[in-house]
Amino acid sequence: MAKWQHYLRKRITRRFSSMLLLSLLLILAGAIFMLWSTIQILQKYELKSNDIRTKQELVVEIGDYSSEIILRARGYYVYLNQFEYKKLFEAKRELEQYIADFKKLEFTEEEDRLIAGIESFFTDYFDNLLPGAIALAEKGDYEGLRKFVPSGEANPVNELMQFSKEFERNVQLIASNANDKLLRDLSFQGILFIIYICLVLLLSLYISRRVAIDIGQPLGQLAQQAGRFGRGDIIHLENLDREDEIGDLARSFNSMMVQIQAKEEELLAQNEELIAQQDELQAQQEELQQVVETLEENEVYLTNRNAFIQALANTLDKKELLDSIIQNLVRFSDYDKGILVLLDATRDYAASGVSVAAAARFIESLEDSMAVRAIEMLAPYKHVRDASEGEQACHENMQATDLYVPIINGQKTVTAILLLTRIGRTITRHEESDMLNLARQVSLALDKLVMYEETERQRQLTRDMLNTIQEGIQFMNMQGETLEVNDKMMDLFQFFRKGGRRLPLSLEKLLQELEGSVIGAGVLTSFINRIVAGEPTVSQSIQYEIKHPVQRFMQLYYEPLYRDGVQFGLLLVHRDITREYEVDRMKSEFVSTVSHELRTPLASVLGFAELLLHRELKPERQRKYMYTIHQEARRLTTLINDFLDLQRMESGKQTYVVEPVELTPLIREVVEIQQLGHDSHNFVLNLDESCTVLGDQDKLRQVMTNLISNAVKYSPSGGEVRIACRSIRGKAIVDVQDEGLGIPKDALPQLFTKFYRVDNSDRREIGGTGLGLAIVKEILHQHKGEISVVSEQGKGSTFTISLPLQEREEHPADPEAVELIRESAPTVMLVENDHNLSHMLRDELLASGYRVELFTEGRLAIEQIEQIKPDVVVLDLMLESGMNGWTVIEHMKKNDLFINTPIIISSAFEEKDKAVQWGIRDFLVKPYLPGMLSASVQRALSKIK
Repeated sequence: MAKWQHYLRKRITRRFSSMLLLSLLLILAGAIFMLWSTIQILQKYELKSNDIRTKQELVVEIGDYSSEIILRARGYYVYLNQFEYKKLFEAKRELEQYIADFKKLEFTEEEDRLIAGIESFFTDYFDNLLPGAIALAEKGDYEGLRKFVPSGEANPVNELMQFSKEFERNVQLIASNANDKLLRDLSFQGILFIIYICLVLLLSLYISRRVAIDIGQPLGQLAQQAGRFGRGDIIHLENLDREDEIGDLARSFNSMMVQIQAKEEELLAQNEELIAQQDELQAQQEELQQVVETLEENEVYLTNRNAFIQALANTLDKKELLDSIIQNLVRFSDYDKGILVLLDATRDYAASGVSVAAAARFIESLEDSMAVRAIEMLAPYKHVRDASEGEQACHENMQATDLYVPIINGQKTVTAILLLTRIGRTITRHEESDMLNLARQVSLALDKLVMYEETERQRQLTRDMLNTIQEGIQFMNMQGETLEVNDKMMDLFQFFRKGGRRLPLSLEKLLQELEGSVIGAGVLTSFINRIVAGEPTVSQSIQYEIKHPVQRFMQLYYEPLYRDGVQFGLLLVHRDITREYEVDRMKSEFVSTVSHELRTPLASVLGFAELLLHRELKPERQRKYMYTIHQEARRLTTLINDFLDLQRMESGKQTYVVEPVELTPLIREVVEIQQLGHDSHNFVLNLDESCTVLGDQDKLRQVMTNLISNAVKYSPSGGEVRIACRSIRGKAIVDVQDEGLGIPKDALPQLFTKFYRVDNSDRREIGGTGLGLAIVKEILHQHKGEISVVSEQGKGSTFTISLPLQEREEHPADPEAVELIRESAPTVMLVENDHNLSHMLRDELLASGYRVELFTEGRLAIEQIEQIKPDVVVLDLMLESGMNGWTVIEHMKKNDLFINTPIIISSAFEEKDKAVQWGIRDFLVKPYLPGMLSASVQRALSKIK
């Protein structure tokens, strides 16, 4: 035992471990005992509960089968059913089995008596009562059966059922008592365990206290002695003879104190030396700290300066640049607010910490502010002032310092003014100088912005100019890459737009795309390859044809581009010459057509005229030849009039006399003329009498003449020509239908183009200039009308025109139908300087019953007009030298006697606009039929009446 105690005393850990182990063993032993005791109590409770539960189940089964036997027997009495009989004995066997099981258990005297009674009852029941009852039931003697079978309280089965219910109540009571006992036993066991644990804890506390005193007191003494040693007192250590860790610690501490005392003097000497070194290091540290602070300030300054310069270089947008400048200057230079204003016409500005209203006031009063000093001095100007209420906020008596900094460009011109404000703090000279340096950076950024904006403006201007011109422009470098094209080039070649393609486009890809867009692309690609390679070409240009999106004829020419004498690219110009090509083609067709159309009637005129001059012919043949010459002359007149009409229409010089025109009489008049000499054609008219339009009657007559004559001309085999006129929804609709050659489908889009004629062998023998339909379309356009055509080759054509209807009004009778009732023949003054024409016109007028006064000079006509007092004046515009028809007209209009005298102009120059200005509506363009003059004179006289 002593040896064991010595073993434990050598180590503190052994003591604590043994104490803890003892406590745990005591707790474990108590827990094991408590567990064993609890298990015993629970096992007893479980056995008793199972016994009670088994008895209860057997009693219930015995009662159930007893009842079943009685019920089965009664069922058999009533129904005499063998099934009930069989089930009766099956229930008897089960009852006997359960009674046997019940007997195996422990039971009370009452239970023994009950079981014996049940056995006795059912033995007697099956031996005596049941056979007798069955015999009475089989005889049907139910009255005897009721007397024979016992009932009421004397029936043992009822007693059994009553016992079963009482037994269940007893079982529940017993189970409740068992539960209460179990709880009491378990509570008692718990209380014992708690008392046991408390005792163990008290024992542990006692042991722990002994150990703590044994360990704590020596440690406290060591701590106390260490404190005294630290204060320099003389100490005396105890417990040096202990064998545990405390003894080791005391001995080590004692040895350490000896060593410390031995080295104390050495350390004191070293300490003095270290103090001296510390002072020196402190001085160096302060110096280094100042250097570090300076470096940090420089780093912050350089970082801010670098960020500011990057901000200036990162954008070329004016607003963004100005905002970046003022924001960075205010933030990096530690100012409270600032504003930067450009001194150009825009007065663009950017501000930080300044309201919009304040900025507007500063800009408006800029020329009266302190900024003028800075601009004049070309240097920063500082102004100290009292801070405003808004700047002071909740402070009082604060001052603000404004620094005006001019932004000077390379030409020593101030381009902007910078105002920076610091509130409650001053601005040093060093900061002024630093801000001046920053202003130079700002000036460079603004100069760069101006240069960029000018370059961008020039670039956009150049781009707009290139996109405005009607030629496709293509710029290629020396390797043949397409670097730039204008919009027209993209319109001509859709592959530049396809799929959002981006330039540059390689030469190989360009030539590949041209193969699919150009007809006969080999010549074009070869030409491009040669100019890219620098090889000589036969010509500076080449012509080619584009097949889609629309067919175009193009001309390509190029120019090399040089910079400093070195070629750096090629400029290719793609010019659309489709119109020139068509003009050349139409010009060729026109020359061919006109030469044919002019030579044919001229040949007839010259031939028949020569026969009349050199041969003696019979009067009938002379008349025939003269008629032929007259017809060919009319044909030439029509041809020339078509040319002149088209020229006037295209130049905008064609005038129209607008008046209500009834289409039905007009169509009949044209048809009557066309019927002469065309016996093979049958004209079918379906005309609405209410078709009245507003327009020029002569021009509408020309429209109908051209359409109906075409219907006749292009029906060489004859047939019907149907002409219909009807009114539909405010429009006059005229259809001209023939059964002639028809028009090919591919020719319909160009049918109304001047000089266009269908190239077909069936039409080569049919004359024409290709101007008729173009004139018809232009006349209808001026009358706000439309024309359309439906045709099938070989089956004829239908031309349909539509014109706005004029509301019907009451018109005077046709002037040609009014009889001129005069006491004497009307006098017509004819002023014409052409000898032959003047006599022909005079003869025509005389034949029509007029008195004619002929003058070949305008001067004589003016002198004689007051004496003659003509009713109508027929006047040529080209007279003798120094005199023209307009002079005669001016003289007449100034004279009140002749201001209302009708004037008919007969001239080869169509100046209808000027005539209308003088109030003259009758204008005959030479050449014309003499009968037209008589008709015009008659209309003029009827209007006077």
